Amino acid sequence: MNIKSINNIHINTNQTGFAGKPDKKPEGAKSSTPMYVKIPLATFIAMSPLAPNTVTAQDKLPLPAQPEKVVVDNNSPQNRLAGKTLAVKTFFNVNGENYIVRTKDLDNDSTNFESILISQATPNSIGSRYEAEEISKYNFAPLADDEANNGFFTVKGVKAQDIVDTQKVLIANDEFLEYFDKLAQSPENNGAIEVVNHNENLVPLPSGRVVISYEDGNLWKDAHQYVPEGEFMGHKILEGDNGIYDISIYNSDKQTLTAEEFTLKKEGYPELKIDKMIKVKSSFATNNMEPVSFETYQFNLKDNDGVTTIIYDKTLGEYMEKVAKSALYNKNNVPFDKAEVAKDYKISASTENIYIDDKK
Repeated sequence: MNIKSINNIHINTNQTGFAGKPDKKPEGAKSSTPMYVKIPLATFIAMSPLAPNTVTAQDKLPLPAQPEKVVVDNNSPQNRLAGKTLAVKTFFNVNGENYIVRTKDLDNDSTNFESILISQATPNSIGSRYEAEEISKYNFAPLADDEANNGFFTVKGVKAQDIVDTQKVLIANDEFLEYFDKLAQSPENNGAIEVVNHNENLVPLPSGRVVISYEDGNLWKDAHQYVPEGEFMGHKILEGDNGIYDISIYNSDKQTLTAEEFTLKKEGYPELKIDKMIKVKSSFATNNMEPVSFETYQFNLKDNDGVTTIIYDKTLGEYMEKVAKSALYNKNNVPFDKAEVAKDYKISASTENIYIDDKK
């Protein structure tokens, strides 16, 4: 059925007429001024008494085409991979791996980048693909039971998440980090990367290990003073890294030439027995990069109840190493144990915690 367009529809108060067809005026009808109103054709057909009750599909007027609305999901892996690449840089032998770094435009504005993709390049194919999340700075502060300031050290890495399985990794070497620092400071960086500081306390355990924010000691100031068993033989005043110590020696086997007990105290703290001295080396790495190491001496001190208090002091340790080699230190009935503990720690990109690297 062909329908011609109708420009004007004349609506009369008495009847509806079509343009081009003479109207018959009923007898006695009063004349009135016609009103001209434009009505959509489909509406007119529906209201017309000449229109059938139903309109078949072929008789329907086609609706004007509506532009399809495309919703861009920048968080979908497919879109983040498909974004326009703005810059590419390749890094060889980043701790045994080759990486290709691409800055990506996701908002159709090529003057900046919203994402940074890292491809793990293998000899014959492209390996895992990651999206960089941040430049992680882990600032570790060793905190022992004397609450002294042992300084801090920093381990850095680029935290990235696997686009497919969401696994997170830390990637780093000097050249890699230098490039990402430049990306973070670039005016073209549109929220793609930033430097994030993670400040953590490293708490020592009696074994020489360290953990994050795990309290397993007895604060020196709250310890019960140790009562020596032997006879006082003398003392030594030593200025250490964390204060001035009073080191006292006691003989308990009636052989006055040797000491079987060493105690330690400083102003405001009770006297405690030196139970064990550990030369510790804690090394921290991100993605097997060259590690950052914290080296010192750990002292396990015992109070009169046998409760352990732990302190760090490298200067005190170096002095006690000399004492342990002297004739004063009873080799048969040792006044305190000695040990060396070296542990390699990895940082979990997912939990921000540390764990011992058993592969070394």
